[in-house]
Amino acid sequence: MNIRRIECFLAVVDLGTVTAASHKLHLAQPALSRQIQTLEQELGLQLFGHHRNRLALTAAGHTLVPLARQLLEKARSISIAAQSLASGQLRDLRIAATPATISELIAPFITTLGKDDPMILTVDAPHAELLERFHQGMDMVVTPSALDSDLRSLYLGRVPLRAYVCAEHPWALEGRSEIALAELLQHDLLLLGSQNISRIQLDLAVARAGLAYRGVSECGHATVLQALCAAGRGIGIVTDLPRFGAHSLRVIDPLPSAAQPYLGIDLHAGWSAEHYCPQALEAIAMRLAGFLQSIDQAPGTVASLTCCGAPAMPDTTPQ
Repeated sequence: MNIRRIECFLAVVDLGTVTAASHKLHLAQPALSRQIQTLEQELGLQLFGHHRNRLALTAAGHTLVPLARQLLEKARSISIAAQSLASGQLRDLRIAATPATISELIAPFITTLGKDDPMILTVDAPHAELLERFHQGMDMVVTPSALDSDLRSLYLGRVPLRAYVCAEHPWALEGRSEIALAELLQHDLLLLGSQNISRIQLDLAVARAGLAYRGVSECGHATVLQALCAAGRGIGIVTDLPRFGAHSLRVIDPLPSAAQPYLGIDLHAGWSAEHYCPQALEAIAMRLAGFLQSIDQAPGTVASLTCCGAPAMPDTTPQ
């Protein structure tokens, strides 16, 4: 099957007209129409019909779209893999993760990489959909969820739940860096929605300890929630790094283990054992784990955290 014809098909699907698709592909309209017609002949299917002077997908066309996207993604993966193998190094690394993990961990980590390191590109998805996105052509997934048994994985560490108050709050003036969950629950709290993974972990901890919230106001965005805390509008709990001068306190687990005395989200990196460059992925995962540990240990603002160094990547030239 000709990959160029698949590109033409998806361009028409995404842009709605042959004219727009031809401009995007830098291809004359008659040539693009011939590519579509040839694809239909090869498949023995009519992919488009006409509706109000626009092309409209047929039922067969609708069915083909997700399969075509997967095929095109696989083709691009093969091209990138071939370039990497020819150069002897991993050039691009695509990671699937939640938006919070990307903004609070992976993006700051990227600033520590050198020019010889892979270029990290990300795709975000809710935590329940991460493995599905990973299997659609990603090199690595960073997730709090259980990983498939056929994947190689590395435990990265725990992202702590952080209670935030304004700089003038008594807890901040006392210089406190941690707070017991029971003490926290004596106050009304600003929390993310019930489907957020950090909120889920907090709810589970409250239930395990036999405690209850005094009062909860929900906010749909973690950055806005922290801004409200910094403005003195309440006490909020998120996993985000400090912003806006807000003071953070790690939340003590009422039923702590020796290794994990604080509430938080455990993150894992996973990648396929059949990846063309597994050593490079493992090396990046190990560096990401070290960076997460440095964030957990170093108080301060985001700006101070993104300057943390990371060990150099070992030689991962494919053998």
